[in-house]
Amino acid sequence: MAFLALVWILRHAQVSLGLPIAYLANLLLLHVPGAVAQLFAADRAMLTPIAYTRTGIIFTAIGSAAFVVGVFLVHLPAGKVTAQPAPRRFFWRFCVIWGGLLTVIAFMIHIPSIGAVLSRGGAIWMLGVLLALRSAYERRDRAMAARWLAILTVYPILMLMLGGFMSYGAMVVIIVLSGLAVTVKSPVRLGVIGVILLVAGMSIFLSYFQHRPEIRQAVWNGGNTEERIGATMDAVRDIRLPDPNDKLQMFALDQRLNQNYFAGLAASRIDAGRVNYLYGRSIWEGVQALVPRALWPDKPVVAGSPKVVSEMTGLALSPNTSFGVGNVMEFHINFGIAGVIIGFLLLGVVIGALDRAAAASDMKGDLGRTFLYFLPAVALIQPNGSIVEIISGAASALAAGYAWHLIWFSWPKPPFRASAAVIRTPEPAPS
Repeated sequence: MAFLALVWILRHAQVSLGLPIAYLANLLLLHVPGAVAQLFAADRAMLTPIAYTRTGIIFTAIGSAAFVVGVFLVHLPAGKVTAQPAPRRFFWRFCVIWGGLLTVIAFMIHIPSIGAVLSRGGAIWMLGVLLALRSAYERRDRAMAARWLAILTVYPILMLMLGGFMSYGAMVVIIVLSGLAVTVKSPVRLGVIGVILLVAGMSIFLSYFQHRPEIRQAVWNGGNTEERIGATMDAVRDIRLPDPNDKLQMFALDQRLNQNYFAGLAASRIDAGRVNYLYGRSIWEGVQALVPRALWPDKPVVAGSPKVVSEMTGLALSPNTSFGVGNVMEFHINFGIAGVIIGFLLLGVVIGALDRAAAASDMKGDLGRTFLYFLPAVALIQPNGSIVEIISGAASALAAGYAWHLIWFSWPKPPFRASAAVIRTPEPAPS
């Protein structure tokens, strides 16, 4: 219900790139499928204890509602934005070409702080694809939409073939396609498309999870292109619809998409007095993360969160493994339910404000300023990350945004016709 309310708010306001939808979609993706598996699985013998999932999903529901309220508060006093012509097609190509190039360079740069800024700065390619797809839909240009969708699929395929990971590519696809949730005019069509994408996504994930060892073995052991494609195609051929009677499918959902288990386990240990609330300790570590490692080489704060997860859940985790604590769990283990409500309320306000500012900049033709808001907002879409990763990532993204703003301001632009620009008149914001 929180998700539907959020979609309604942003569709009514219109001044949005859909980034709050992307955040909530990714958050629920980490919590809801595992809870559904716990609820409908024919055989629960292989699944985690349901009591922890029950607690975690309650926290998630509370956090989701608070997030939506935060986004609503941003749009409550917002007025109408007048669209202006701008060289948008050139801007889209600029974002995709230079953002894609920077993304490749970022993979090869391992200099502290600089590598983080380059990595965050490369995300402008997503902005270009998102805006182009929205324009293609508004123009009903299927050929144009097909071209930009093809560009979008390149990233998740490369992530799978070169790294053996599906999550990074899935998050990018959700961020880009969430922009269409504000643009599609028919609620019925939007609902049908949403259900189809959800079922297709779950089916692809379930097949990937079962074939993940073979895919990663081919990738991580330096297999040639033929071996990597063969392992991937085995997963494609094995795609099936979700089935509650399939033990392996339910196990996959519970193991990978049930972050409720860790949040519930940590809460039970706090209630039993085995551990105490952190009372803002991990938030302070996030503030420390703002100091560049180039200036503080021995900084004790690191990305990933195996230490805090092990401490609060009692699970034995490798300190060398990046293990997402998740926003739900981290807000709760700091200040309890109050932490969940306030944390997600603030996230909703910040992401909602950045999203609205980015959309308004695009509509007013001030394209360079779009970087200043879009990149930090994307960096905040880490529902499975830690506060350290969120704050440091947003700071790096803001630095990259200012750099791109200066580059775009000084970049020579071709002449353009006003008729080629996307002109949209948004509806008044909800009152």
